[in-house]
Order: sequence, then C-alpha cells, then structure tokens
Amino acid sequence: MATLPPRAADAAGSAPVFERKARTALGLLHIRRYRCDAAPTSFGWHCNVALSDLTAADAEPRFRIFGSGAAELMGGDLTGKRLTEGILAAARDGVLTQFAAIRDERLIGLLMANVPIPGLEHRTFKVVELPLANDSGAVGQILHAFLTPPGVG
Repeated sequence: MATLPPRAADAAGSAPVFERKARTALGLLHIRRYRCDAAPTSFGWHCNVALSDLTAADAEPRFRIFGSGAAELMGGDLTGKRLTEGILAAARDGVLTQFAAIRDERLIGLLMANVPIPGLEHRTFKVVELPLANDSGAVGQILHAFLTPPGVG
C-alpha cells in the first residue's frame, strides 16, 4: 500500500496541519482535523472567522458559520442567527450601517471595539470584514476575520 507524503512542517519545525495517509486498498485520503482548542496556536486561525449572508433589501447579516473563537469572544454562537439576535446594540452602534456600506460600496471593513454585551465590555477586539461577490457581481456575503485578545478564542 502506498502512502502519501505528509505536508512539510513549517519553518519552525512544528507538526503538519494535516497528516495524510493512504487508507486501505481503496486509496482514500485521510485528513486529520484539529480542534481549535487542541491545535497549536499557529493553526487556530480558522476558529476566529465567521461568514454571513446579506440581502439587497437588508444589511443585517445572518451568520452561516461562526467560529468557536469568535463565539467565545462574543459570548455566544451566532451560527444561523442575525447579528441583533446576539448583539442587541449592533443597530444602535452603527454596525448595520457599516455592513450596508460594505455591501453597496464593496468596501473592506475594519471594526475595533469592545464587546457590547453586559459583563463582556472589558473584551476588546478587531474584525476585518471582506465583501464576497456572487456570480452577478453583487456582494451577498461577508467574511469576518476576528483578531481576538490573548487568552480568548
């Protein structure tokens, strides 16, 4: 049985992110996936991303993916929920206006703030918001990349 070479370790010599090996005579690829809390910090970036949908009529995003690091930072998982279902202050604070500008003007957003949830106000965060266009060229999704403070996420 042939084995596939593992992906080369990074310059620091840490273990590869994915370990690959051939599986039985069928030759199926086996990929070991790491949980964010169990992986070395250099591999944990995927925990701090979220993906949201926007519509032409409504700038309030509905999150399709909300990473575990983002959920820990923001005090809850927003997967499948609208932003104001988890963060009531979003409309008042102008965040929805920012999402409308990202959608309509195809801007890259940068939000730096404290978490606007009682009891979590001491947490500061940054999030880069990247507009994603559909086949017709309209922005219909935003990729949110959170930079979480040390010890969170």
